[in-house]
Amino acid sequence: MVSLSIIVVNVKGKDKFPKLYESLLKSRFKDFEVIVIDIIDNGFNDIRFRNVKIEKDRGLAYCRNIGVKYSMGKFLLFLDNDTEIMPDTLEKFMSYISERPNEIVQLKLVREDGTLDATGGLIDNLAYPHELNRGLSENSVNEIIEVLYAKGAAIGMSRDVFNLVGGYDEEYFYGYDETDLCFRAWKRGIRVVFYPFAKVIHHEHGSFSLDEKKRLYRLTYFLESRRIYFFLKNFSSAYVIKNYPKLAIVFVGSIFLDILKRKDPIAAKAKIKASIWVLSRIPLLIKKRLSERPSKVIYDESYLISKGLIKKH
Repeated sequence: MVSLSIIVVNVKGKDKFPKLYESLLKSRFKDFEVIVIDIIDNGFNDIRFRNVKIEKDRGLAYCRNIGVKYSMGKFLLFLDNDTEIMPDTLEKFMSYISERPNEIVQLKLVREDGTLDATGGLIDNLAYPHELNRGLSENSVNEIIEVLYAKGAAIGMSRDVFNLVGGYDEEYFYGYDETDLCFRAWKRGIRVVFYPFAKVIHHEHGSFSLDEKKRLYRLTYFLESRRIYFFLKNFSSAYVIKNYPKLAIVFVGSIFLDILKRKDPIAAKAKIKASIWVLSRIPLLIKKRLSERPSKVIYDESYLISKGLIKKH
């Protein structure tokens, strides 16, 4: 039995993983295991690293859930394979989370140029994300702050919290998986915080085609489809009824702007496909909404708005 299980999805961007692997070997904190999810077998020289082979890529949420299933630690840390930790990163993270096991924590993500990747994020009332402090100097934020969601590149929690929230929703192939998980955590009274004292370097390899048109299409499709899915799934019925007309107007209006003003048929086509995907998930959305009892909600969107974690579009 180990204290910490580190979950790493290594399906794409494999060229960056050796840096993470080497940095984990240099960690001062030793009581950990690393579960690496991949579509191939990896030959590891350290018994703390275990490979979990999958048949096909079904998205980050699916892979992370599989990683947890095969892990043993009391605490969980999800790291992207294009990250790199400092010798004291795990030590500081475990010191914090051990005393606050009922929180979700984002570690300090720093880009190679010494600026902050982001200190987590907020969403607006149409579920658009707003990353905090992105591009500022890495030393510009040195206090623990509450955020609506932690970025999935370096997010940690106890296994109990993960199980209570229900893990990742596997409908999120790319994007919004951590936003969804953190929002569900807030509704159950679990704080989500940015912790600035455990540093992680984020190399950001990107997981889509280098072809600009294909990249734009896939990014637009996944982010727009999962944003609307998130909105319809997680907000209260009263909130959805009040805000959905604006969401629909903005969404349809953006398609017309793509076609008529921005001359961007690729984005328009991706958004139309996104709307079709959402419509196909309506029965599932109804089932998920019915399965969540309002009586179990501790912090609703009104509370999150009052704390500034949800803002106006």
